[in-house]
Amino acid sequence: MALRPWPRRQSEDGRGYVYKQSDRDSRGQKGVTGRTLFLAAVAALLSLLGAACGDSGPAKLPQTGAEVCEKFKEADRFRYVFNESLESPKQDAPPDDSAVGGFANRPSLPSLDYQAKHDGAMVKPDRLDFQLSTPNQPNQPPLRTIRIGNNEWFYLGDTWQVNPHPSLFPFTPPNLCDQLVSPLNLAGASVSEESVGDTQARHLRVEGAALEAATQIFGTQSDMGRLLKSFDIDLWLSKDKNRLLKLGAVSKATYPYGRELSVTFSLDMSSYNDKSIKIEPPL
Repeated sequence: MALRPWPRRQSEDGRGYVYKQSDRDSRGQKGVTGRTLFLAAVAALLSLLGAACGDSGPAKLPQTGAEVCEKFKEADRFRYVFNESLESPKQDAPPDDSAVGGFANRPSLPSLDYQAKHDGAMVKPDRLDFQLSTPNQPNQPPLRTIRIGNNEWFYLGDTWQVNPHPSLFPFTPPNLCDQLVSPLNLAGASVSEESVGDTQARHLRVEGAALEAATQIFGTQSDMGRLLKSFDIDLWLSKDKNRLLKLGAVSKATYPYGRELSVTFSLDMSSYNDKSIKIEPPL
């Protein structure tokens, strides 16, 4: 009887099919290759989806302040806190008032230390609702104010009263951005990474920026408008969208008779596009 070769080892899979081991090895190699290609395709798809959803890393730094203000003005409503400080200490040995040269802050006047805080909200284009307080005079009660277009109301004595002669109001966040930020060249600004609350931010600083902001905010004939021409500006922008989170501005000058004058502004922004913010006439 002729002898037959010993059969190659076979194995059975879980469904009852029988394969030679060599067939199973080949099948396994093909399976590994297929899984690798599948996983690579999934990774590429997730990457594309992430890019489509805007998860593309930090935003490109703006090169001009105008870009910052343009982005800021995309919001239709927000909350803000604006602080203003004016200081002019009296000189130890002030000269005679004849040296005043047409300035309002005469040498003989006591030290100036004015502080104001606006804590409120805005709905564009022209609706404001804020509490005006004086932090260095805590005994003074805050004054709630609503401005809509050319109309203004004050909350006094537990009742709303109309201001019959509202004046121009330069302290709106969009105007502050226009005057203090928009003219800036940010290409040479120093940049550092920080956090503003829970938001990752980039801190841009520009020193000695030549601005006419004081003229536009306080008036051309005011002491501030005539003297304050150079500002140090600090901007905190969200890392992902370059959205304005904080603004700081400081300017210092000296009167011809030696008395110092300085202004400090700060603006903190929050609750962008919060639909719960509504501002209506109180009367």
